[in-house]
Amino acid sequence: MTNQINKTRTLFAVFIMILLMIATRGHANWLSSIIHLPDFTIPALFIAGIYLRQFWVAFLIIISAIAIDNYAIVYEGVSANCITPAYSVLPFTYYAIFWVGKYIGSLNIDTSIMKNALIIIVAASAQWLVATSSYYFFTATYAKTGWANFPAYMSQWSMAEILPVLYWMVAISIVFTLNHRYSFIPYFSTQKN
Repeated sequence: MTNQINKTRTLFAVFIMILLMIATRGHANWLSSIIHLPDFTIPALFIAGIYLRQFWVAFLIIISAIAIDNYAIVYEGVSANCITPAYSVLPFTYYAIFWVGKYIGSLNIDTSIMKNALIIIVAASAQWLVATSSYYFFTATYAKTGWANFPAYMSQWSMAEILPVLYWMVAISIVFTLNHRYSFIPYFSTQKN
């Protein structure tokens, strides 16, 4: 019975995270026309690594991110500019975020917050650097100038793309801490199994 409850909680959590990914993945949808929230994919993978810890959860989140992108390109006319051979690196960087999440004790604000924050900042930055440098390698800019313009490219895009992930993680940490202390969502406890 307990195992079935844990499966139900896991499925519910994954379902909510995928809905947030659909709503925030940065493509033209009903929500982005009202307010544009940053992409929830990396925070979902951190949560999955920290609390859910099962490979199939990471796999489902990563496949969902790819499916959302594919749907946006094929059916919504979103530019396929980012779909280069480098896109094949993205799932590996996503899995690395899930794997790093396993080294974080919890997202509750407690005595380990500095260690956890440092891990999140380094992991999100490394993921961005690997994904972005592989993308940059396949752009026309690289073909013309090589790596010479990459520092300027990094300074232009790094904070614009890394900070939203960190904002999500702060918001999630606040919600998880409050839920841990006050149990306003008792069904979805943030305690590790």
